[in-house]
Amino acid sequence: MNNYQPINPEDTKMQVKIHPKNTFTIIMVLGFLYLAYLIFFESGDGMPEIDVDLKDVISYAVLAIEMGGHAVMKVHEEKSLNAAAKGLTDEGKEELLTRADLISNHLILDILQRFPQLKIVSEEKASEFSDREVEPYRSDNYAVWQSVKEILNQIPSRRLQLSDVRVFVDPLDATQEFTEGLTEYVTVMACIVVDAEPIFGAIYRPFFNETIFGLQGFGVVTSDGKKISPVDEGKTDKKVVVSRSHAGKVKEIVEKVYGDKMTIEAAGGSGYKTLRLVNGTAELYLHTTAIKKWDTCAGDAILRTMGGAMLDLEGSPLRYSAQDPILNKKGLLGTVRNPYTYFRKFQGIQLL
Repeated sequence: MNNYQPINPEDTKMQVKIHPKNTFTIIMVLGFLYLAYLIFFESGDGMPEIDVDLKDVISYAVLAIEMGGHAVMKVHEEKSLNAAAKGLTDEGKEELLTRADLISNHLILDILQRFPQLKIVSEEKASEFSDREVEPYRSDNYAVWQSVKEILNQIPSRRLQLSDVRVFVDPLDATQEFTEGLTEYVTVMACIVVDAEPIFGAIYRPFFNETIFGLQGFGVVTSDGKKISPVDEGKTDKKVVVSRSHAGKVKEIVEKVYGDKMTIEAAGGSGYKTLRLVNGTAELYLHTTAIKKWDTCAGDAILRTMGGAMLDLEGSPLRYSAQDPILNKKGLLGTVRNPYTYFRKFQGIQLL
């Protein structure tokens, strides 16, 4: 008897029965894969977003500029500046670069780069110095931190996406004056920008061991905890601080507006001129040529915190986003109060 039975083609097809539990597992795996795609690839740079406390970024920024400032003083004591021209300023003068600029910059970046993905905009590029060469200029982190810890601990916490934050750094403002021994003008500065707005600025005068910083919503303070408010307008010196390189042109402009009611003082460094506004020994800071934004950012943040601002000479607040140019070609007017009121006094006069 032949027991052969023809094979039914339908019987050769693999039959898979999906259990509800298996279905749930597959959905979960696919969900995690999609989430990983969004985090690592849709963010634009292949890295996940990092959430930081603004207070921590501020603390490191202050530590960084004081560390850089201590190095500037050490280089000055050695009297081996190795000054060299790195180009021309907008006024056609040589722009100088010294060992102090580069060593200060190296130390500042070393501290700030502890935040991965933090965008840092510095006047100087990464130096050719090695860590070993820079080490003799590195102050004790703990000692520097102790000098500012108490006041920084009073800053309120605020969570931010690190990708929204930029830090502008000037490792040595007033390099020209530094090479001439005019150390009263020298500052080291850092500024924190969120979107296009400078919300925190710190200015350190290393040769006077003075630091002031301002945070919007918190106020302007010194490193020893003293709160700073604008000096009454009636007690503020009727003086305009200007760049040493073009005081003559600004004098003509100021005389057209104020006659003999304002005097002109030529001074070095944007940071120093901002401090003159803060302490009430000058009423206006006027600059009629191009200026880089690492020169202005910290001072601008402090002035905004006090109720003033830096405006360009077309009457617009300075912007610091990645889309805005680093070089501000429109000059600036800075004051601790009523910046638009002051700007209107100059309208109709050729400023640039």
